[in-house]
Amino acid sequence: MKNYMYLSVFVAGFGQAQTTNPSPYCASQYSDDFMNVSHSVERVQFGTLDNNSGANQYAAPHYVFYNNLSVTVNKGQTLNLKITHDDGTTIHGMAAWIDFNGDNDFNDAGEKVGETLWPGDDDLTTGNSQTYSVTIPTNAVSGTTRMRIRVYEDDDYTFSGADMPVLPCQFNGTDADWGETEDYKLTISGGSTASIEEHLSPNEYIFNNQLFTLLLDENALVNVVNMNGQILSTTADKVIDLSYYSEGIYLIRIQTAGGIFKQVKVIK
Repeated sequence: MKNYMYLSVFVAGFGQAQTTNPSPYCASQYSDDFMNVSHSVERVQFGTLDNNSGANQYAAPHYVFYNNLSVTVNKGQTLNLKITHDDGTTIHGMAAWIDFNGDNDFNDAGEKVGETLWPGDDDLTTGNSQTYSVTIPTNAVSGTTRMRIRVYEDDDYTFSGADMPVLPCQFNGTDADWGETEDYKLTISGGSTASIEEHLSPNEYIFNNQLFTLLLDENALVNVVNMNGQILSTTADKVIDLSYYSEGIYLIRIQTAGGIFKQVKVIK
């Protein structure tokens, strides 16, 4: 028997209130079948949201809507979504969805905002997490909507074909075998200047060919990006060690707590 796992994503803020009722969205729960396989969503980070729910699954049937957690995003804004899972070697995939048009489902084009098959096979640079770059569509419906993160394994579904895509809901109306689903609230507001990138000024950083040091007073999320647009690392640290990267050109991209995007090109 193979074990497969999916991940779905929702966006949120801070607090610990929750409900186990997904309505009006589809059910996304688990039967535990003949044994418990403790696949779990351990941490979700998206904008100002940082929910560290830990390695333990939410109580059976392993679905939770963190309905007091909320994050506000702007149309046209690009943010990193980082999902940490339990790193099970049999995980089939993980994915994230946002209901951009507010029609109470995740079935529309573009609403799956990230997906990784076999995340348990991650290389050493990503470990038990994946980071997705999410752009809020300019035609998204303003107001409060939802985001779902799902980790699951279901033999009936995954054995029906190779590398089956991650589903946000039940398969053929039945509960999945094992996993966990977390939902969050997301508020979409109109127009944004946050997606416009500014250049870091020389007095905002120091780079000595090995260490990049950010001199901003406020907190920021820092990405190291290669010239193919691939995110090589993401950190909240203000000192980034580039010594283990090969010689070349990299972009250091900064997202401040205030939602401002800045970048600088460095040559190593």
